[in-house]
Amino acid sequence: MKILKQNNYVLIPPLVLVLILLSGCGTTQSSSFYQFNETINSSLTGVEQGHIIGVGPIQLPEYINRPQIVTRNSAHHLDIAEFHRWVEPLNESITRVLVMNLSNNLNSNRVYWLPRQDRNFPLELRVVIDIGRFDGKLGKEVELQARWTLFDKQNQPKLTKVSLIKEKANGASYEDFVKAMNGALITLGEEISIAAQPFLKPK
Repeated sequence: MKILKQNNYVLIPPLVLVLILLSGCGTTQSSSFYQFNETINSSLTGVEQGHIIGVGPIQLPEYINRPQIVTRNSAHHLDIAEFHRWVEPLNESITRVLVMNLSNNLNSNRVYWLPRQDRNFPLELRVVIDIGRFDGKLGKEVELQARWTLFDKQNQPKLTKVSLIKEKANGASYEDFVKAMNGALITLGEEISIAAQPFLKPK
């Protein structure tokens, strides 16, 4: 195979050029996967105890209801990170964090993710959440806007509130961004727990 020089330019045969281009396309960036973290109070392990509370449904806006993490550059400009993804559906992660947070705050291991098909139980209280915004800038802060309603055991609405929560990220990485989102969810859980207490009879 000859590579010819002519007038200071290198002439590469077409087949060689195609092989070079194909070799450059052979490597792809690997994706990183993220998940929220939740912990359970050790005193809640063992037999069932506490108030019976249901969580759900939780509604998400479609723009974040996707495998990729979404960040915001401006009021009208969003970025979808193709190589930074949730390891599971975002709705499931959010619900699990809130269920665990309410369990810890209300000292009950009978806070359930709704709907549940495996058992029938009378709920003392149920919370329905509609998240309107959940995003932010990398290296800056996360903003969570949520409207939520508490329903009693007769399924009658008792209280509706809107939460606006801002959580600063401690770094510019996607992991720092996810940690800030996690913190915002914990704050939302705390607000709901405080509001729920007057509607729960002491046990």
